[in-house]
Amino acid sequence: MKHKTKLPPITNKQKLILLILYKFRFLTILQLQKYFKHKDPHRIKAWLKDLKEKGYAYAITDSKNITKPYIYCLAAKSRYFLQEEGCNEDFLSRIYKEKKLTGTFINHCLFIVDIYLFFSSQQENNSKLNFCTKQDLMGFDYLPEDLDAYIEVDGKDRYFLELFDEYRQAPGEARFAVRKYIEYSEEGSWQANTENSAFPTLLFVVADERRRKHLYMYGKAKLAKTFQDIPLFLTTQDAIRFSKDKTNIWKEAV
Repeated sequence: MKHKTKLPPITNKQKLILLILYKFRFLTILQLQKYFKHKDPHRIKAWLKDLKEKGYAYAITDSKNITKPYIYCLAAKSRYFLQEEGCNEDFLSRIYKEKKLTGTFINHCLFIVDIYLFFSSQQENNSKLNFCTKQDLMGFDYLPEDLDAYIEVDGKDRYFLELFDEYRQAPGEARFAVRKYIEYSEEGSWQANTENSAFPTLLFVVADERRRKHLYMYGKAKLAKTFQDIPLFLTTQDAIRFSKDKTNIWKEAV
């Protein structure tokens, strides 16, 4: 008979933090503070310190910059809890590698959290936001490759989100993504698997204004030549970082 691994006890809030780390992979204290809408970080710091000491979470530090905030990721013991939650086994088998991933990938994941927090701040009190990351979308083989998030608001407004930052700055990658979605729409995979639902709006977040303008012109030209109805909206990382209230930061490529 297989014995169940006995784990150090943690609270329900700490279990939720592990699930959030599974979803986004990397988080800072400030991001968790915003997620939980806490006015100060003391409780979150205490929860994370306890998770770290018990082997559920790992704090990535920068020895060359002691002022840089800790970045938290999952550690080995979280695997047993997440298995009980039905999380992806392939990912859980590699969980020990999380702390060793590249800085550009970690920053990419952290900015996806910022995008989630931006969307959350834009919602009305009674609206429902469903923000699915790559972790949530594992197994949905009909969805496009390289999708950073699938977003649904109130069960009707749907979006495909891709972030083109330092991690995805290879020449032509964003332009390829425009062509990829045109081909994906033409193939009909989305329609066939969603009872012919309207094609989601594309949201592309790019590193700076120069790239946004370039991709705007390219996307506008490419979409004008297709018979597919594919809305494409663009913004920059700084627009998300410094957004205030409910100001519209998106520009449609039309």
